[in-house]
Amino acid sequence: MLCLRSFATNTTSPSKAVLAISSISRKHWNSPSRGGQNLTERYRKLENTLRGGNAIMKQTSEISQDVEDASKARLSRLISSSHYGAQNTPNTIAGLVIPEEPIPPSDEECCMSGCAICVYDLYEESLEAYKESIVALRSSLSALSIPDSEWPHRVRTNTPATEKRHEVILNAFEEMERQLKEKKERRAAVEAES
Repeated sequence: MLCLRSFATNTTSPSKAVLAISSISRKHWNSPSRGGQNLTERYRKLENTLRGGNAIMKQTSEISQDVEDASKARLSRLISSSHYGAQNTPNTIAGLVIPEEPIPPSDEECCMSGCAICVYDLYEESLEAYKESIVALRSSLSALSIPDSEWPHRVRTNTPATEKRHEVILNAFEEMERQLKEKKERRAAVEAES
């Protein structure tokens, strides 16, 4: 594309420059298939002329070599690691899959409206299934004569039972319901007296 300054210098008057610009615009609109320039290629050409072709080629080859070295190093770390693909595969012990403990629902997930399918009910069901699978895993590990000390911490039987977060949330929900019931009874008593 031509610069506006070149139009002003090539023409004798400003009105002819405006005519020249409008004629170029008309040509562009008359043949829309022409499209615009590839700005990446244009920048590359400009850079080559300013820096010189050899400097750009050298810099490009250095960058591509760095990328290749980094990818080879990353690949070798993955292959040499004993946990190759461990993020994608489930945890196992003696070929048995260790189940993942379900994540308790956050406070924002429950609408507290007494839904037929509450997130806390779903969590309780998945927690029961998790506990059953842990019991089955423990019995399988015992049958294989694997000592308890080699079991993962979350599978061991001697871990102390601590109050879970979901129990605290459910207790708070029950407390809130109890307070609402008492408030409703007090209002009913006040209205009955009046």
